[in-house]
Amino acid sequence: MKKLVDIKYFQISLYTILVVACSILIYRVSSSTDNFIPQIWLKVNELKGIFSSVAVGFIIAYLMNPSMNFFERHLCKIFKPKTPKRSKKIRRISIALVYLILFGAIYLFIIFLGPQLAENIKVVILNIQANIATITTFLNNTETYIYENLTIFPADAVEKAFNSININTIIDVALSWINTISVTLIASAFNLTSLFLDAVISFMVAMYILTQKETFANGSKRFVYALFSREKAKKILDITNEAHFMMIRFFVGKSLDSLIIGLICFVGLTLMQNPYALLLSLIVGIFNMIPYFGPFIGAIPSVLITLFVGWIPALMVAVFILILQQFDGLYLGPKILGDSLGITPFWIISSVTIGGKIAGALGMFIACPIIAMIILICNRWIERRLNIHDVYLPKLEASEIIMNPSPPYNSVELKK
Repeated sequence: MKKLVDIKYFQISLYTILVVACSILIYRVSSSTDNFIPQIWLKVNELKGIFSSVAVGFIIAYLMNPSMNFFERHLCKIFKPKTPKRSKKIRRISIALVYLILFGAIYLFIIFLGPQLAENIKVVILNIQANIATITTFLNNTETYIYENLTIFPADAVEKAFNSININTIIDVALSWINTISVTLIASAFNLTSLFLDAVISFMVAMYILTQKETFANGSKRFVYALFSREKAKKILDITNEAHFMMIRFFVGKSLDSLIIGLICFVGLTLMQNPYALLLSLIVGIFNMIPYFGPFIGAIPSVLITLFVGWIPALMVAVFILILQQFDGLYLGPKILGDSLGITPFWIISSVTIGGKIAGALGMFIACPIIAMIILICNRWIERRLNIHDVYLPKLEASEIIMNPSPPYNSVELKK
């Protein structure tokens, strides 16, 4: 009987069609005249804009949940609810307290600290041009001092180094940043109504999520058990719970640590009579949220801003921030955070660097918890695979390393 379709030639035809289709797709993506990727990206941004308020609401609820739990624990000890109705009342009171504290803090900041912060920023901007001559004189005096007293440095190299420092270029860059920020603020002012409505929607979404968070957790568990087998679902939920507690410990601990560092910095700079105490404390506190690199990133603008006052105050600020960060790294941070992430400095530095390249300051902030979750999942998978292969090879922690120097390579070669 004659075959209606030759399977071999049918496969060849199918592969040919797929190759041609992939080639056309690659050409369409790479072609500058017929590139449809921007259109796809535009549609993605439109979808992101539609769901952004709800997504932000989930993030707000997730970050506010620990504070709500704090009030619920203490209110439950006092009122001892026995029915769902009384539990709902305690939940509503807890949410109201969290919102009251949050918006009350924002209101107090705007009323009492906002004008002073705005004045600090205004003085810094006005002093940029006024202090060009002071900075230029300082650089010239430094260059002369090196010429006369530090003769170990080649004169040509010193001259070349100082000539490369162009104050006008630095000022132009700073002014361009200020201009960009101003344009952004003006554009935001025109979209103020839209931003306000988005914020209101996000906080309303967060409130309803907090009100019935147990139903969201129950629905998520049901979905996982419906999608995976019982064993896989249990493992996924266990890892999710561990990642959740890790993230909460990190965010809450780091926020508290940065708040304390910012307050100490404000008190110290106020005692040093620094005119930009509030602005510099805010910079140091915010950038302290970024592990490892944050203290250095926050110290650089603080010292540069204080240079407008004089190089001695700037040096005092640099020394003070250095001492403050040492106190944070050696005592305060370990006391508050402990080993909340469970990853080594290598992974922290690497994740912060990669996160900063991908998403800027926000990427640097969230990179550590994300890499900690990835490492946790990888370690669980490795342990499971080792058990399957009947291999006993426990994980070596950095704190358990014992030095065992290897012999020189030539000694090994001689033994052979």
